[in-house]
Amino acid sequence: MNERFPSTRLSASAPLDRLDEDPATEPVLRPARSRTALSFELIPPRHDADTALLDTLIAGLAEYNPDYVSVTSSRRSDWLEGTAALISRIAETTDLKPIAHLACTAGTRDELTVWIRTLIDAGVRGFLALRGDLPEGEAKLPDGYLPYATDLLNLINEVQEEQAFRLAAGKLALSVACYPSGHAESKNADMDLDVLLAKQRLGADFAITQLFFEAEDYLSFVEKSRLAGVRIPLIPGIMPMTSLRRVERMGVLSGIKVPECVTRRLSDASTAEEEYEIGMQMSADLTRTIVDAGTGGLHIYTHNNLAVTRDLLSRIDI
Repeated sequence: MNERFPSTRLSASAPLDRLDEDPATEPVLRPARSRTALSFELIPPRHDADTALLDTLIAGLAEYNPDYVSVTSSRRSDWLEGTAALISRIAETTDLKPIAHLACTAGTRDELTVWIRTLIDAGVRGFLALRGDLPEGEAKLPDGYLPYATDLLNLINEVQEEQAFRLAAGKLALSVACYPSGHAESKNADMDLDVLLAKQRLGADFAITQLFFEAEDYLSFVEKSRLAGVRIPLIPGIMPMTSLRRVERMGVLSGIKVPECVTRRLSDASTAEEEYEIGMQMSADLTRTIVDAGTGGLHIYTHNNLAVTRDLLSRIDI
């Protein structure tokens, strides 16, 4: 492996993340800011989706002046072709700053190298580096694929050096995923922190959390991460809870158990309208608790639904 890019599997006990100060004396979250940083996740449309609806979504989200938008990548939207197409449209029609989801599952190392260059050409100046879901029934990715998100960070760093003149001696923004409720494949919480520290050492600038259902899950995760030596921002990813079916589906996809208190409250609804109201109020309470605790930013999983996104933000006075 190129010596400029260290091993991707490093121990959380390695001294590289230790600071002189006692982390136990530091606040769990930074003091509240006058402006909460805001970002949105967008999903590329499937095939010939209504262009007008997509443009309305992008224009509506742009009204909030988000700090960036992230664009997902998945098989159902033609992998990175769909990502690049949506990012190009965003760049052509708005001043939004896009970052691209990049998953190890999207192609071999050589294919991903080409896609990183292609996405930079499309206007991307940041990536969310992910391992991605393993193929159903498989314990690992096929030969030629990068096995971990940490390996993908190394590859992005290599291409970044190659593109240094185009980036005006700057760097790409590198983000990664983190897991307040634990990664489904992790042996324990220490392993999750171990991997997050490795990502930090490899140049991750910030992390966006995967799904969680209770504010305490996030706040506790931040506290433990700081004590372990994590110093990058840990941005809470918020999914509006619009129905029990949506919540249970996202829990399955994320590999986490939905708390009984959440399912019980949603199950108590007698109508779809009441279910929506209960879910959105829980989402707003969770988000407000996190903001009041001092977190400086929110990342909203929009599911391309502008009305629901606006409803949530209005409930928390953003």
